[in-house]
Amino acid sequence: MRGRPPGQGRALGPGTGAAGMGTAEAPSSRCELILPGSCSSLALWCLMMSVTPTRGCLLDLPWEDILVPHILCHLPLQQLLSLQRVSKSFQSLIQLYLANMRCFDSSQIGPAIPRAAFVNLLKDNEVLQQLALQNCSDWLTDRELLPVIGQNHHLHQIQLKGCAQLSRHALVAISLSCPNLRQLSLAHCEWVDSLSLRSLADHCKALEAVDLTACRQLKDEAICYLVQKCSRLKSLSLAVNANVGDVAVEETAKCCPELEHLDLTGCLRVKNDSIRVLAEYCPKLRSLKVKHCHNVAESSLGILRSRGVELDVEPPLQRALVLLQDVVGFAPFINLQI
Repeated sequence: MRGRPPGQGRALGPGTGAAGMGTAEAPSSRCELILPGSCSSLALWCLMMSVTPTRGCLLDLPWEDILVPHILCHLPLQQLLSLQRVSKSFQSLIQLYLANMRCFDSSQIGPAIPRAAFVNLLKDNEVLQQLALQNCSDWLTDRELLPVIGQNHHLHQIQLKGCAQLSRHALVAISLSCPNLRQLSLAHCEWVDSLSLRSLADHCKALEAVDLTACRQLKDEAICYLVQKCSRLKSLSLAVNANVGDVAVEETAKCCPELEHLDLTGCLRVKNDSIRVLAEYCPKLRSLKVKHCHNVAESSLGILRSRGVELDVEPPLQRALVLLQDVVGFAPFINLQI
């Protein structure tokens, strides 16, 4: 844990009275990390605590040993940012917290974070373990993400679902900077290609969960390379990718005996043969999603069903209509919601 910022010999900083009680400070003019809106009730309470002469100041508590690890970590990030308006001492305290934060989830603030604010939030942090930036395509690019990845080598969980403005350089940076990575979500990141995925496989062999939903540039060869290098995988999603077929599924089954969850939703090239191989080589499989895999039938799923594997498949009537459409070119309209 980092020490108190320079100039903070006491938690109260400047303005300490003769009796040892803090006096009110002028609100700080630095608002780079403050989101629009008024101070929360939490901020007002803290202001009262900092100026009430009948009791000790909240900031008198040890910052590194009490406030940061045991109090601030339980408060919503958006409220913590609003505390910076209370005083310069509170601003220094929140800066200390941000520099030692282990988890960052953009959803705690909102989908539209100003780019400069995001950069300032994490500019001093080198101890992140979890980073969640789902659906930040409106503002997140390589320019904002790469510095954060480059200075945080302890990340073991990264979520980038729907971050469409990133590029393959982001995945290469992750692979080179995060050797202990265990969970990675790249769902709906169509910029992921075979070369960047190979880099991930070469450097992050401890991966246990990877979500490649709708990464449509990837084909069987890239998936095979990933599972050959990352044999500890327990959860893998290849959903919504018409390029994925039996070759990738069979190689996944043979290389990943610890596999528990596999999502093949919408993988139209997957057929019964690979499902049988999956049943043979993956005894720990707990769930399999094959909805809209029209070439997968009960003859292969029955083996897994008998073992208690949770199967996500189309209702029989809907599957029959799809097969009818394949044969005669059309299917009668039936309300499947009945």
